[in-house]
Amino acid sequence: MIYVFHAALAAMAFLVTLNGFLKGAKKAQIDAILGAMVVGLLVVGFVAFGWMMGAVALILAFVYAGISRPLAAAAAARLLSSASGSPSGRYRGLPDPVLGRISRSLGRQRSPEQALDDLLHGGSSQRIDARSDLLDYCVAKPGILEVMQSFDLDRSDLEDLYFALMAVGAGQWAGGHWVAASALAYPDSLRFVAKKMGRGQAADRDETLRAVYALVMHFERGAPLAES
Repeated sequence: MIYVFHAALAAMAFLVTLNGFLKGAKKAQIDAILGAMVVGLLVVGFVAFGWMMGAVALILAFVYAGISRPLAAAAAARLLSSASGSPSGRYRGLPDPVLGRISRSLGRQRSPEQALDDLLHGGSSQRIDARSDLLDYCVAKPGILEVMQSFDLDRSDLEDLYFALMAVGAGQWAGGHWVAASALAYPDSLRFVAKKMGRGQAADRDETLRAVYALVMHFERGAPLAES
């Protein structure tokens, strides 16, 4: 019985995590239903197996969700790609722990006033530190340095690209990635951004918006980045 209970709890944790990566008009309702089902399972655990096993189940629910996150992200990418009929590709996977930590700092929810302050004045000291960490992370990667050399970019150019991405809508989560950060943190996506938005490129807003959309689809669904 206990094994069935934990199998059900793990399955529900996976579904909750999966729904977090999905989109749709009914996402909030589905999330509420799944959350209620998880709470119901935990109540059953406390009643059927005692408070100690119930407490263990509560902790394990978070563990199951964490363990299933990479699988849920990949499954969501495949589902979203199939549902939309978008070009197939390979989902990149979640960012590594260092980039993930930086992205969480950069992607914390903020008010419109704070977002404007980020663009005009650089934002809070924590966000400034997070951007500095992002740039340190990028320039420490040989593949990124190679792209930077190809496009004659320096560290300040990367920061300018980050601000440019934020200004046109890349400050959003997609497939577990903070798009404005991850766009600079991988050689292929940085090459794409440099070609579309780097120095000397025409500031065509429609083209820039299409580039941001392509980045979102890439990190969310694995859609290939067309550089032409």
